[in-house]
Amino acid sequence: MEAAISTQHITIPLSADTAGAAYTVSYYHFIPDRKGTYPRIFLQAGLHADEQPGTLILHYLLDMLEQADKSGQLNAEFIVFPMVNPIGMAQIYNHHHSGRFDFSTGLNFNRNWPDLAECILNNEPDILDKLSENEHENKDKILSSVRRWIARQTPITALEKLRLEIIKIAIECDVVLDLHCDVDATNHIYIVPQLMPEYQDLANWMGSRVTLTAENSGGGSFDEVWPRLWIDLQRLCPDKPVPPPILSATLEYRGLIDVEETLNKLDAENLMGFFITRGFINSKMDKAAPIMPPALPFNATQIIKASFSGLVCYHVTLGQRVDEGELIASILLLDGPDAFRKKIPVYAGTSGIVFSMMLQKYIWKGAPLAKIAGSKPLSNRKGVLLEA
Repeated sequence: MEAAISTQHITIPLSADTAGAAYTVSYYHFIPDRKGTYPRIFLQAGLHADEQPGTLILHYLLDMLEQADKSGQLNAEFIVFPMVNPIGMAQIYNHHHSGRFDFSTGLNFNRNWPDLAECILNNEPDILDKLSENEHENKDKILSSVRRWIARQTPITALEKLRLEIIKIAIECDVVLDLHCDVDATNHIYIVPQLMPEYQDLANWMGSRVTLTAENSGGGSFDEVWPRLWIDLQRLCPDKPVPPPILSATLEYRGLIDVEETLNKLDAENLMGFFITRGFINSKMDKAAPIMPPALPFNATQIIKASFSGLVCYHVTLGQRVDEGELIASILLLDGPDAFRKKIPVYAGTSGIVFSMMLQKYIWKGAPLAKIAGSKPLSNRKGVLLEA
């Protein structure tokens, strides 16, 4: 017998910044039909609006969650934004979609998200004095303080309004997963170190060749907002029981062109495998996840940037292990006395896995060429670890 379907499709209207324009963003909310309190799982795709594998993955995941809902198998609420950034989706210029940066401000859509611990301490300086010896009570007090901070906000622009709507929903969740992709890459994850190796199974189910950890990557990325609230407050109040950080991660599904039905359906099935084996869905898997490599510090990743303008020719493939000093690419010069005759070699500055490269082969000075995930922190990788 099928359970009563408890899926809500909710649309949030957003006024735009210019006359005659408006946006909407919608999400699906799956709620177990049995009475009780359940964990909440938040998933979104398309924060960088031109990164679309995640949207197709969530398309298939919605079908799977709906079937689990019909079968009465949900042990958690699921909140799913298949396309969370309508502002970025509208940014078409000269037949080209550009969804990483806001055209109006130049802001990267996945940067400068608020530091919630700092926000509530500025809003209520005495909040830490109100914490008790009960962890559950402290969680309620901290979340209530965040809600009051949210209520005090007065967003003006469409982007500010969109961010606040997302924050309102995500702060109430126990798991927050942000689906992205790189330019041309293997599957990889960004996550705070406090959550590893506890969630190695997430990397296993995703098939993440590289899992990179940083507590504060320096850019204010979306995935760091939610665990850092608890990490920061634990440090500020070590004598009180503050809850541990929630699971939050950026899941990077390959590259821009990897929007493909069979591949992304399998990605969705593997996400379901993670949810099932974690007990969020009452079902069984007929396969086990492969064991993927353990996490590495993000400050051990070399982002190789071009010192010359020209055409890049790669000598390695994605997923290949390289040694420090190994030739990974060459750049054909396009100007100067050696134009079109000379190639400049590019060497690996560390040993590790090549997990990201460029699709566009015309490169300019300072542009990223490749990323190598190493195991030894690099002296020049401090402060802001993320790209623009």
